[in-house]
Amino acid sequence: MGFSFNASLSGLNANSNALGVVGNNIANANTVGFRSSSITFSDVFANSYGARLNGAGLSLQIGDGVQTSSIQTNLAQGTLNESASPLHTAIQGNGFFVVKGTDESLSYTRAGDFVLNNEGYLITPRGDQVQGYAAVNGTITPGSALTSLRIPIGQTLPPQTTSNVSMKINLNSNAGTGSVFHATSQVYDSRGTTRTLDISFTRLADGSFDATATLDGLATDLTANGGASGATPVNFTFDSSGNLLTPTQFSIEPDQTQLGGATLPSIELNLQEPNPDGTPGPFNIVSYARPSSNSANNQDGFPPGELSGSSIDPNGVVLAIFTNGQTRPIGQYALATFNSSEGLARRADNLFSETLASNQATIGAPGSGGRGLVSGGYLEQSNVNITNEFVKLIEAQRGFKANSKVINNLNETFQALLQVV
Repeated sequence: MGFSFNASLSGLNANSNALGVVGNNIANANTVGFRSSSITFSDVFANSYGARLNGAGLSLQIGDGVQTSSIQTNLAQGTLNESASPLHTAIQGNGFFVVKGTDESLSYTRAGDFVLNNEGYLITPRGDQVQGYAAVNGTITPGSALTSLRIPIGQTLPPQTTSNVSMKINLNSNAGTGSVFHATSQVYDSRGTTRTLDISFTRLADGSFDATATLDGLATDLTANGGASGATPVNFTFDSSGNLLTPTQFSIEPDQTQLGGATLPSIELNLQEPNPDGTPGPFNIVSYARPSSNSANNQDGFPPGELSGSSIDPNGVVLAIFTNGQTRPIGQYALATFNSSEGLARRADNLFSETLASNQATIGAPGSGGRGLVSGGYLEQSNVNITNEFVKLIEAQRGFKANSKVINNLNETFQALLQVV
């Protein structure tokens, strides 16, 4: 009779554990990055009853109940919801974010609800620092040492002097002799001051154009085809199709004494765009029978800029955004994978730690080695399926009640036996 009590008591314990697992899943249905759990049972070793074998040669055994065999972590992808913070990050696919605690130990999480502390470090809500690869001079070296990702609050990006200008110019082949067309572009000196470059094209009787240039209204020297610089106009000639023949190189050299202590050594006018394979592409300056125009400008300088925000690309690269429109990589998230992610040990605050069952973490960049990609400005939600959990809740509740009923019946039988005695 004792065996029957033991079996039913083990059933109560097992179903109580199931209720605990289901209850924890439901409680964390709205926890960012939470991974639900599922419980499985196995029977307890069977005991021989009476004779070892019956007449048919089959053993006579009565089970001794049930036990919890495992509580497994469900690693299925959670839904990604857009977040109001550009610092929030979600993983699409395999992997865990790597974070470092105050004790220098590493932990792992799927919850990307990161914030900045007062030093600019990316941290979890409990203060662990997010780990990744730092950019050195704008370059991220794969496989470099892990470091705490930091956004340089208050950083100013220095200006960049203009050295190349591209202008999409058409010079009207039907323009009258002596007519002048001005093509202008903003350029930047070494201190980031905006200056106006003005190139004047004067139509000659033979159909060519003479070019001169000014910077903020002051005359500049010119260089063509690698020759000596000087104030002499440079002649632009075109073939019968309107394509540029000469010059093959053209640059403007401003008067450095007129820049207020800044410098702007030489500005190269790109006469032809390269094709993707590096071969010469279409001409930037042509002469067709249509009104003269300057349809597009592009130059490689920019003024100084203040850090105004950040963004994250799918490969986990954190980009600093500056007020001058420039972006610079400042680091890259690291993702950890494991031989058996199910073997990770749960900790509080949405964290996991490695165990012998999970083996050591293999850490690398997002999108490499089977790791997933990341989505900036999104958060991965809990992967708890509420409908399934309520079904499991009903099953566990029924199992608990059924085992309670067995114990009740055994108790009544035992009481009846006592009365006989």
